[in-house]
Amino acid sequence: MEGGRKVTPVCGRVILESMLEAVLVSQNHCEVDSSAELRTCALSYFLLCLSRLPHLKRVSLSLALRLEGGQYFSATARKIMVREFGIAIGAYSYGSCFVPGAWPPHITVGRYVSIAQEVRVFLRNHPVERTSMHPFFYNSKLGYISRDNIPEGRLSIEHDSWIGERAIITSKCSRIGIGAVVGAGAVVTKDVPDFAIVAGNPAKLIRYRFPSSEIAKRLASRWWERRPPELILDVLGPDTC
Repeated sequence: MEGGRKVTPVCGRVILESMLEAVLVSQNHCEVDSSAELRTCALSYFLLCLSRLPHLKRVSLSLALRLEGGQYFSATARKIMVREFGIAIGAYSYGSCFVPGAWPPHITVGRYVSIAQEVRVFLRNHPVERTSMHPFFYNSKLGYISRDNIPEGRLSIEHDSWIGERAIITSKCSRIGIGAVVGAGAVVTKDVPDFAIVAGNPAKLIRYRFPSSEIAKRLASRWWERRPPELILDVLGPDTC
């Protein structure tokens, strides 16, 4: 009871989260190692421990992002996403991949990836060849079968790719290539090659960003393994820096 009124579990959790945030923000300092790509705050270990509690996963992730420079730079948020949600996210990538629970596990996001809002990913489909397509008969979490009988796939979203708003990646796609572009609202039903631009429903190849000889050079350079300060001249050119 508080002031003669009952505090509900939801209300109590909100109060706890607010108090926790106030304490952490007031005590935090973020060490930025000039040789490191990502940032780790002084309370990283504490946030990782808190993220193991079901009701504090989201607030721990939110605080990690706030204290470590956001989605581009937070090392702790990436650890929470891979451990608690099964999403491995490379340095400098951002977008829907950081929304907890929005995507299924078994997804790898490369470096420098740009993902717009409301991008959906599906790693398995309803079994249209069976008598019933209902998840009661393939999803063990619903309690009617002892184990899943339709395996989930895997998805690799490669370095420097760009996925537009509300695109849908279906279970038929296991790889979106390096430097690829998926147009807004596209429904991707197969793998997307490196440096391809696809759009539509179903998504179809519009064109490649560069000629094949230029694509080979860019792939061989592996530029995405370098840090942003090292890439300014290469990306923008000397006349624009």
